[in-house]
Amino acid sequence: MGKNSVIQSLSRCIGNVVMHKLLLAHTNKPESKPKLKHEIEEYGEDALEKAQEFNWNEYDKEEIKEKSIERVHVLAEYYPDVKFEEKELEKFLDETLEDMKI
Repeated sequence: MGKNSVIQSLSRCIGNVVMHKLLLAHTNKPESKPKLKHEIEEYGEDALEKAQEFNWNEYDKEEIKEKSIERVHVLAEYYPDVKFEEKELEKFLDETLEDMKI
């Protein structure tokens, strides 16, 4: 895959990780927590693998971040009962990007 394709795919994975972290933080159903944690791990492993394919310059990092935020907002439409602030989204995103060494 080319770098642009990897950026698209990586951003989707990171957005999925962040959305699941938000769901985990806001769920009222304790029985959902193991599944959410598992999803975070799965998407995280996939994202880490993709993140290691290229060296990322500042422009790439910003693009990945923006596309990941867009992905979270798209996914959030499926969970209208989950309310979160942008600063919480950015906190989880920054943590995830740091975990990926991006």
